[in-house]
Amino acid sequence: MVERPSRPPYKKNSDRRAASRKPSSRKPTDRRATDRDLPRPTQDGVRRDKKLSARDENRRIRKFAEPEIPIEVTGKELEKRDAFALGTLAPENCEAVARHLVCIRLFLESDPERAYWHGQSAVFRAGRIGIVRERAGIAALNFGKYEMAQKELRAAIRISGSQSALPYLAHTELALGNPRKALEIAGSIDPKELTQSERVELRLAAAGARRALGQDEAAVVTLTCPELTLTDASWAAKLQEAYIEALIAAGRSNEAEVFAAKYRKSESSR
Repeated sequence: MVERPSRPPYKKNSDRRAASRKPSSRKPTDRRATDRDLPRPTQDGVRRDKKLSARDENRRIRKFAEPEIPIEVTGKELEKRDAFALGTLAPENCEAVARHLVCIRLFLESDPERAYWHGQSAVFRAGRIGIVRERAGIAALNFGKYEMAQKELRAAIRISGSQSALPYLAHTELALGNPRKALEIAGSIDPKELTQSERVELRLAAAGARRALGQDEAAVVTLTCPELTLTDASWAAKLQEAYIEALIAAGRSNEAEVFAAKYRKSESSR
């Protein structure tokens, strides 16, 4: 009787896989980081320390030195349209922002630097409101902070979609050395959407751009408007002086002298 050869001991599939597997050089700590291992951002996209206290937040706010607001300024002097735009703010913050906006108007001509800082304070408190960015931009423009003015005015237009900031943005582009850009902005505006003072600012910006490009006669034409004969508006002197300068630049000195004499007579009789 022939004996059958004995079979090798049976191995499970798992044993065979384990035997064929090469030893790994990775250490337990070499595991690749996954999304779950990464720090999770907060809602505003910035990771904050959980131990950050309200005291630290208040310290950040107090670092911004706000200009002093005269005690007689209550914020109720603000125009209804502007006051309505602040309605989404908390009451205490709403009052503070309103008072800063009133101060911008109060000091815009007499103390441009102070008006500028009131504008920055208002933006710090309510930077998501279009009218706040617009008034801060105008204050920056008047103080000679042209890049800041450009930033604030562009933000105002982006937020509100209003054309009221465009004349001042045209002024800013002119001040930054971009007269063609200023004319482009001026040409994109519907004058019917502007107030009288805003239309005057638009004419001043456009005329300034024409003069910067050597188009003095065109500047005279741009400034020839019904508002030119008014003497009781806050912008009257600025408009009339620009018109006189444009006439002189265009070689029309005699007309400039006649208009200036009439203007000075009007000024002295007031």
